[in-house]
Amino acid sequence: MNQSETLYQQLIVNGIQTLPAEALLEIASFVYFIRQKFLTPQIFEEELYRGLLSTELHSLTQSELLHLEQEFVNYEQRYPYE
Repeated sequence: MNQSETLYQQLIVNGIQTLPAEALLEIASFVYFIRQKFLTPQIFEEELYRGLLSTELHSLTQSELLHLEQEFVNYEQRYPYE
């Protein structure tokens, strides 16, 4: 390990010493995220793509549902039964 790595590790360790558990949980989640990104980049990219695609499809579905609901606003008044 070189001097820069040692310095960074020490800065991190010193920086988290007095943080509350909630902050430490966020840091642990971030460390997991970074490890995935750098140690298994192929898997990371695939998971990221799937997550973004799922979010986009969900928003598209919500958009389509809103559009459909708007189509039927005042339907009986616009198209009365004769």
